[in-house]
Amino acid sequence: MLLIIQTILIFVLFSAAYFGVHHIPGMDLRSLRLANDSAGWLYSEIGLIFGVFAAFTIQAQAKEWDELLRAIREEVNSLRRLLWLSYNLPPQKAQKVNISIFNYLDHIVHEGWKNIDCGHRSPQLEASIRLLQEDVFDLFKSNHSYAPTAEALIRSVFESREERMFYSAKRTPMLLKGTIYMGGLMMIILSYFIGVSNIWIDYIFTGSIALLIILIVLVIEDLEHPYRPGHWHITQDAYQSLLEEVRTSMK
Repeated sequence: MLLIIQTILIFVLFSAAYFGVHHIPGMDLRSLRLANDSAGWLYSEIGLIFGVFAAFTIQAQAKEWDELLRAIREEVNSLRRLLWLSYNLPPQKAQKVNISIFNYLDHIVHEGWKNIDCGHRSPQLEASIRLLQEDVFDLFKSNHSYAPTAEALIRSVFESREERMFYSAKRTPMLLKGTIYMGGLMMIILSYFIGVSNIWIDYIFTGSIALLIILIVLVIEDLEHPYRPGHWHITQDAYQSLLEEVRTSMK
């Protein structure tokens, strides 16, 4: 629905700009096009440079999005395996581990998720993961058969968490984004002067270019903010599901 509204808004703004340019007093675009037929190849060179920058940025962002998703899955899976491993402890000790896992997940879902897009580290969340580590090391050290597995799992939780925090706050350099946006704007503006004599065919031609460039920009913005609602949207469902599983095991 949001994409439809954005598309309609883009269509209205482009149409207003297109016919506004064509009605500027003294602006004879048809004569200008006839006098600059050889400028088409220059326009294609600008489009090629823009396409290279846009493709590089989208490919890099898509890779970071995949790494972020992988880090979240590994963190959740390691916590779940740690929960299952605690079932081998005496009930009271297992309950202590479950409470530590529950508190950590609860802080992520109800507090840490609000500022996760900027890699925020709250004191409460840091304290909960530190307490989880201490409880795991303390409770499993007496059980030598499970201690190595528990240590490997808590290490995986920490490593995945650090990767999640890193990729959550990672952004495309402003110089690169500025270059892409400036290139896109140049492509749209110059398309008014590169076209055909028929105004409606030219309108379709320039409109298609503008729509494609704006969609590329929307893809870049969507990938750069994975926690903001969009087509590449990461939710807290995995953490919420595990939280409910821990809550059930504590009953």
